[in-house]
Amino acid sequence: MKVQYKMIALSVMGLGIGTLSISNVKGDEMNKADIHTENVSSMVADQSNKINSTFINKVEETPVTNTIENNTTVTENPVYESQNVTLDNQGQEAPKEILNDIKENPNSTIYVDYNTDNSNSLQALIGVSNSDSGYRNSYTSIFIRDNGELGAEVRDTKDNTNYLFATPASLYGSSKGKDLSNKVAFVANADEKSYKLFANGTMVFNQKVDKFKSIRDILGINNIRLGGVNREGTNAYSFKGQINDIKFYNKALSDEELLNLTHNPSSDTLIFKAGDSTKSNYFRISAMYTLKDGRIIASADARYGGTHDARSKINIATAYSDDNGKTWSTPTLALKFDDYAEQTIDWPRDNVGKNVQIQGSASFIDSAIVQDEKTGKIYLLADFMPAGIGNNNSIKNDSGYKEINGKYYLKLHLNSESAYNYSIRENGVIYNDTTNTPTEYTVDKDYNVLQNGKYLYVEQYSVKFNGTNLIEYHNGNKVKMNIFYKDSLLKITPTNFVGYTESSDNGQTWSSPRLLPTFMGLYHNGTYLSPGQGLYTDNGRIIFSSYANRAMVFIMSDDDGQTWKGVQATLPFANATAEAQMVELSPGVIRTYMRTTAGKIGYITSKDNGNTWDNVKYLDIVHNTSYGTQLSVIKYSQEIDGHEAIIMSTPDSTSGRRNGQIWVGLVDKVTNEVNWKYHYSVDKPNYGYSYSALTETVDHKIALLYEKYDSWSRNELHLKNVLKFDTFEIKDLVNDSTCV
Repeated sequence: MKVQYKMIALSVMGLGIGTLSISNVKGDEMNKADIHTENVSSMVADQSNKINSTFINKVEETPVTNTIENNTTVTENPVYESQNVTLDNQGQEAPKEILNDIKENPNSTIYVDYNTDNSNSLQALIGVSNSDSGYRNSYTSIFIRDNGELGAEVRDTKDNTNYLFATPASLYGSSKGKDLSNKVAFVANADEKSYKLFANGTMVFNQKVDKFKSIRDILGINNIRLGGVNREGTNAYSFKGQINDIKFYNKALSDEELLNLTHNPSSDTLIFKAGDSTKSNYFRISAMYTLKDGRIIASADARYGGTHDARSKINIATAYSDDNGKTWSTPTLALKFDDYAEQTIDWPRDNVGKNVQIQGSASFIDSAIVQDEKTGKIYLLADFMPAGIGNNNSIKNDSGYKEINGKYYLKLHLNSESAYNYSIRENGVIYNDTTNTPTEYTVDKDYNVLQNGKYLYVEQYSVKFNGTNLIEYHNGNKVKMNIFYKDSLLKITPTNFVGYTESSDNGQTWSSPRLLPTFMGLYHNGTYLSPGQGLYTDNGRIIFSSYANRAMVFIMSDDDGQTWKGVQATLPFANATAEAQMVELSPGVIRTYMRTTAGKIGYITSKDNGNTWDNVKYLDIVHNTSYGTQLSVIKYSQEIDGHEAIIMSTPDSTSGRRNGQIWVGLVDKVTNEVNWKYHYSVDKPNYGYSYSALTETVDHKIALLYEKYDSWSRNELHLKNVLKFDTFEIKDLVNDSTCV
């Protein structure tokens, strides 16, 4: 007869864990000095870096299931359950009789619902161990870190097993000043030879190994402890907080059961979600804009090759909300290429596979949005990248255009030739420039190629992994030939371009894309767009910010988007990703805040509607890394403390993209100086916070769409569902903030 143990409302006084790897190194576990932000991996670490790696022969990455909304419930009774256990760094023993149930089955599932203030940087939620002297490295534990990482260890001194799994940015921290609960689960499945981690309704880790170690097979297990691990009679990795519910099953619950069991809605929401209608698993680089009628438009990179920048396959996804962000439309693709199929792929996170990128796809990246308030038309700009091109490998001394009779035309070359002897003239007609005569080829509004009025086609590509090797192969589908594709008969220059699409129906549909002219001359590549919002000024000018080496380049239109020009502002730093956002402090006075390489946010000001700009100054209120991070800034429509105000979103950390803050700046109407009086913490200080987008809702709340992870860290590549949306009352940003 199986006995179910249940304990309720225990209160005792109640935590650390190490580097994320898999090895069979003898000796003690890694201590705090061994924990390195950049080297921690959610996958099993590269065995070639380990000593005496004889135990583990092979580690197989397994696709991680996307978040699933379902009604599957757990019908199996746990062999042990305890609720409402308050721990303060001392841990709490569970009944030893449970060990008999654990030993009956090689499969195990542990579920924990908990709260903590993260005052301990590393904590164990539960440990199953051999507590005898000489067996300190024989245990299983579930652990958490104060930066949102969730992990598990499986160790055994008998054969030097040392499995350590984890995924960063998996856990909730705090929201609106309150610590959030987390619901997590760890599964050891002997039938599949796999280990899985779940957090708040998402499977965040799934790993198969050749040499599986079940919990029951750890030599001499004799102790189960809540809020720590009993190692030779001492509580290690102490936990401080509340165990709301903990369940131990001696079976491997199904993915569907655990996705439902760990389902844990928070105040933030997902506009773009892994595996949604875009078929993308990963999203980055958000933008938001509130239209005249109150609709909020959001856009983001839909990234199909993990979270990598271009070169990769990336489309631009959009969605909208008509109820101040409470609900959102199904995402659609405003800008997309078809040379590579949209595939929902789990990109590997091991030390080799995580660096693999799609090599041949064309892509769009880094979107920005503005509405022309006169015409109502919406402009969405982005960087356009030809096949296999990204920032690092784009040709820097070529605009992709040529000058003919005083006009600039897009130049092309035949696939079989290297010289750019062709150009796209009026009405899309492709000319042979050596003879100055039209050819039988034309392009349509989407830059697709036609011959004698009939579309040409190429075979589409798909990608798949064979181990850590990425295979890019023809999939049999025919798509229209496009000058951006690698198999096109006529090809564009392999450099970066800026272009746009427009919408006349409030973002429900989008036009064919259009490339903007070069703003840096024929012998300079295009500028790089600053993601976020464009600016519609008091006098009706449309402005987007972009950047080049040592220069800001403002892309402007004074005729409702009919023509565009560029205005440059010199920057004192080279090779900086000077992504910038603008606000109009007063009519004609524009302030641009930018990412820099100085560890601070820079800003420049124009007093003539963007025609000329002063020198760069720096804010001393925020401290960033040397490589900086994109920021968002908007003008608020209401006064705060009797002043006009601007709102800024940025990380505030020199040790990574972390510690997200919303700042409130009060504007002096006479001097246009800004007093950054208040700042509000979005989450815990060690939680990731990277690119962000702000907008004001029609009910005067502040809407925020941000990357809830450190997008610079190589350890945090390819994380799902980390682009979060939330709204804030302005009174909370002021009353619950720190006053400077």
